[in-house]
Amino acid sequence: MHADQTIQHYSSVLLRTFDKISDFVFFMEVDGSTYRYVFVNEPGRQAIGWTEADIGKRVEDMVPPETAALVTRHYDEAVRERKSLVFEDYRLAEPSYTTAVISHEIHLPVYYYESEVTPVFDEAGACTHVISVVREVTERKRRELELSILKDQHESLQRYSPHGIFVLDDAFRVQSVNPAVTQITGYEEADLLGESFLSWLPESERPLVDEGLRSALSGTPHKYGMTAPQKTGNWLDLAILNIPIEVGGHITGLFAIIIDHTPEKNAERATQESERRYRQLIETIPEGIVVHKDGVILYANALALETIGETYIESESIFTFVATEYHETTKASLQALRQGDPVQDTEIVLVTPAGRKLHMDIGSLLIDYEGTTAVMTLLRDVTEKREMERALHQSETQYRLITENMSDLVCILERDGQVRYASPSHQTVLGYAPSFYEGKNTLDFIHPNDVEPARQQLRTMTSTSEPLTLEFRHLHQDGRWIWLETKIQAIYDDTGQLLHYLTVPREIMKRKVLEKQLKHLAYHDTLTDLPNRRYFLAYLEETLARFEEEDESLAILSLDIDCFKQINDTLGHDIGDELLRQFSTRLTDVLRNQDVVARFGGDEFSVLIRYTEADAPKRVAEKLVTALQRPWQIEGHSFVTTSSVGVAPYLPGMSTKLLLKRADLALYQAKANGRNQYALFEDRS
Repeated sequence: MHADQTIQHYSSVLLRTFDKISDFVFFMEVDGSTYRYVFVNEPGRQAIGWTEADIGKRVEDMVPPETAALVTRHYDEAVRERKSLVFEDYRLAEPSYTTAVISHEIHLPVYYYESEVTPVFDEAGACTHVISVVREVTERKRRELELSILKDQHESLQRYSPHGIFVLDDAFRVQSVNPAVTQITGYEEADLLGESFLSWLPESERPLVDEGLRSALSGTPHKYGMTAPQKTGNWLDLAILNIPIEVGGHITGLFAIIIDHTPEKNAERATQESERRYRQLIETIPEGIVVHKDGVILYANALALETIGETYIESESIFTFVATEYHETTKASLQALRQGDPVQDTEIVLVTPAGRKLHMDIGSLLIDYEGTTAVMTLLRDVTEKREMERALHQSETQYRLITENMSDLVCILERDGQVRYASPSHQTVLGYAPSFYEGKNTLDFIHPNDVEPARQQLRTMTSTSEPLTLEFRHLHQDGRWIWLETKIQAIYDDTGQLLHYLTVPREIMKRKVLEKQLKHLAYHDTLTDLPNRRYFLAYLEETLARFEEEDESLAILSLDIDCFKQINDTLGHDIGDELLRQFSTRLTDVLRNQDVVARFGGDEFSVLIRYTEADAPKRVAEKLVTALQRPWQIEGHSFVTTSSVGVAPYLPGMSTKLLLKRADLALYQAKANGRNQYALFEDRS
């Protein structure tokens, strides 16, 4: 059985770990146009009164209609957009709420919640589940509101406030505005005085704003986000805060405060997608993770900090925590990793600030982190296991006392591989009762492809050998193959005679799945999910190394989007990013399955094709130029782009670098010839 199926088998156990966090976690099954509850963590259960009897119920069955409609709308949007999204919701607090300021502290009349919705798709691309993580952000909202109101209460601060402040009467007519309104919207005070606050807003946003104004007029401050155009036509990302103005116990008007989040939103959108993927993956896996570059720590997740006993270690050297005797081996491993050589998982000792020595199993790989190549190291604390192994080495009686109460698997094997003892945890992990193993050969349970490598490594062990680490697939009682990592120590008597083997296996299915996910991230572009430059260059090197044996030809096509910067500057980076996604999809639709297309960066793409007919590169280039000038439909915008293509056929003995350079030169020639066409490289030397 595949690793992904195994993870699904244990999903109910894994999801229970979310009971330890204070956020509400909802795991929903997609059932046509509705969503049904599969799992709710303990805080979420208390929030909506959910019990195990509610498994399979719809959202509409568990929450008020208005909440169900809001939740379903955002679930639908996340599934439709095929990406995570965040939205906010609120519910009323005490009905007797007043807007009075007591001890300079603002008390909000509602509880605010922020929900992060992530759709989950199967291999066929169909959405099967939705994961929603809900956290209360009332305190954050309270601080925002308190800051804005304190500024608004002082006329001098109002004058210099960076936020636009409208003073409205009870009919929502503009009575005054501060200078920031003009700076943000481009409208002068004379343009707005006496006009309805809704008059300068787009029709699509007016119902939302009207609802917010009326809510504030009834005595409930209201905050929400929206988009609106400047007087020049450029679009703004705004947060609007509606606050009642109370005079003599009566609400006579409103403050409408606009906060310009456009710069922040543009910056967030540029990095949000890739950062969220990494953060979600790193923070939820049950391993300590440290990301570092040139020995300097860039990031450490919560479990790594807890293990080391620190609250913040960024900018520190990793060698601050690595025991001195492991410095050289660690440096050698990092050097090998940078050179692309395989690096095996190993064990080192970390020293905590308190002086405690921790034995750690570590595994490292190269990743792209915030635009740079860095090393991700996974930490696994095996200190307790090492102490147990030493105890087991002294006495078989101690073996049993310890292993009866530990979750790791422990076995004692005779010299021929027969099982003398198996710990009770075998029943939980592998489905077999411990007594079932006794007297049987352990190699009979190992996958046939893994038996011989394991046997050969066992033969190399001596009385002075360090424990041997093996990875192999072990048969589960239900017929599945489970990946195990096994530490094996040969136990000898005083004369050097082999007595038996002590093995301490543990199940590593989650790590195998994680390695697969991380490998994908390392070799694919996060925006388009196409292979990236690293993948393409490695694939091209491998292809050229054995290409002389093939009976076909090869060519590289280099292409980009003509005047792409103008699209970003005029329509915004969101439109530009979506254009790159659709551009990538159209490329893969036009090309054959055996062709390899990669995004090199920005709007630069490269394609590797194989062919037997001499004019094939020209036909492919013509087909691409034609297909890529069909109109695009993106977020209400309809426009046409053109693309230029450079073609460089491979000649025997040509290097990868030269082949790519020729493709780029041909691309420049196509642009010089007027764009929206292809050019074949011509050697004019």
